Amino acid sequence: MNRVRLQARLLCLFGAIAALLVCSPLIAADINGQIKLSSGGKALRSVEAVDGVVYFRPRTPVAPVAPELPFVLSTERKSFTPRVLPIPAGSTVVFPNNDPILHNAFSTSTGNTFDVGLYGQGDQGEPVRFVNPGLVRVYCNVHHNMVAHIVVLDTPFFAVPDEQGRFRISNVPEGPGELLLWHERSTLWRKPVLVDGDVQQEISLELNRRRVPQHLNKFGKPYRRSRDDGY
Repeated sequence: MNRVRLQARLLCLFGAIAALLVCSPLIAADINGQIKLSSGGKALRSVEAVDGVVYFRPRTPVAPVAPELPFVLSTERKSFTPRVLPIPAGSTVVFPNNDPILHNAFSTSTGNTFDVGLYGQGDQGEPVRFVNPGLVRVYCNVHHNMVAHIVVLDTPFFAVPDEQGRFRISNVPEGPGELLLWHERSTLWRKPVLVDGDVQQEISLELNRRRVPQHLNKFGKPYRRSRDDGY
C-alpha cells in the first residue's frame, strides 16, 4: 500500500471516529441533594451529615480507579481523623499517629481485616490496601472509644455531604441506577434513580444507632478500664 492510499484510509478512519463522537457524545450529569436528619422524631443539626457517604451505582457498572497516592486516616487527640473515609476499591490507606501516646489501628471486618500494630508519634505502620468493597470498621486496641469507618466502594461516583447536609456527585453517566446513602448511625438508604440531566434529591434519614458501637479488642476480649492520662 502506497503512502497516499494509507493517508486516505487514515483520514477516513479519523473522520468516522469524529462523526461517531459527534453523534454519540459522552453524556454526564450531576446529582445534587440535601440531607435532613432526625432522631426520635426530632430534627437534628445538619452537621452530622458529614459522617455519611452518598454514592451512585449505574445499572451498567463503572469500575473505580484507585489513586497512586494513599489515603490518610490519622490519629489526633485520641480520635481517628476523618471519622468516615470513602475510598475506591483497590486503594491504599496509611494511619499516621500524631499523638504523643501509643495507638493501634485494626479491623476484623470480613474481607478487609488488618492490624498495623502498636506505634508511637510520627509513625504510621505498614500501608493497608483494601481490595474488597464493603464497610471496614476501624478501632484502636488501646482506646475503646476510638472508631472510624472506611467505606470501600465499587463505584467512582460518590461524595461526602458538607456541614449543611448538601452533596454533589459530578459527572455521573446518564441512565438508570441506584442512589445510596450510608451513615454510621442509620440503616442503609437506597433509591432507584434515572439520571436524565441533572438530578435533585432530598433525603430524610432517621439516626438511631450509637456513635461508638459495642465491640471487643483485636483479641476478641473486653477492653481493660484505663485511667485518664490527661491527654
